[in-house]
Amino acid sequence: MEKGLHYSEAVASLLKRQTLERADAGLRSLALLDRSRRVRRLMDLAIRDLRVEPIPVYLSEGNGAILVSNYPSVSQSLRAVIKVGCRLSVERPRIKAIARPEIVTEANPLLKALGIGQFVFPVHKDQAGAYRLERRVVKEVLRYLDQPGNVMWMSITGRTRGNGLLEGDLRTGAVLFSLKKGIPLLPMGFVTKEHRGRSRVTEVRFGEPIHSPELSDLGDFERVDLMIDVSKLAMCEIARLLPPGQRADFEDADERLVDIKSRLGID
Repeated sequence: MEKGLHYSEAVASLLKRQTLERADAGLRSLALLDRSRRVRRLMDLAIRDLRVEPIPVYLSEGNGAILVSNYPSVSQSLRAVIKVGCRLSVERPRIKAIARPEIVTEANPLLKALGIGQFVFPVHKDQAGAYRLERRVVKEVLRYLDQPGNVMWMSITGRTRGNGLLEGDLRTGAVLFSLKKGIPLLPMGFVTKEHRGRSRVTEVRFGEPIHSPELSDLGDFERVDLMIDVSKLAMCEIARLLPPGQRADFEDADERLVDIKSRLGID
């Protein structure tokens, strides 16, 4: 009797799991953001209390770029990127993001129905706890950036602490993609405001494009130094888009820029 009861419970649990998996797959298959211009417009309107500056001309249709920003939190950054994506083009989605896999695996029903998984290149956490792209995903990113007008977002740091602007968390991946594909970095600032003890993104600001210099005549160590300097240049430009008090390690961004531009030979 007891054995039969355990068997019935196991079957019920399996059926429940299969039902949930089918429902989950059904939600994801809707891919509403990709299919419907109206849905993109509605999502733009639904994300309220978040002001986005007018999309700059250098992000117009046909112009590709890598958007780099501070990283106040996973959810708030995602919210801001979705709204920017809805503004970029009415004809088609033009933006994808490099982000943590939890954005897809732990997405709520709305994000699943929107098809959020189609717009994320997931990183994985290695044994040291650092987030990295698998080689297969790197190739997917490069193919995506080959298409004219495509835009990619990634944070300039790997962690959300310090509003995503701590120098010790600096990442050079955005610069590497920029160099490989010859497309500019575009600084983007997520201005935040405290609300009920939590930081919320209330405004998105855009900076000027950063064109990475050529690497062809540089040795390996010089290349690494250059990528770090260009990444720090981007961090400074992001910080300048934010109000004082939200710049973390880059409150002195203006002074730092003078030194970095001098090393890079930028006027």
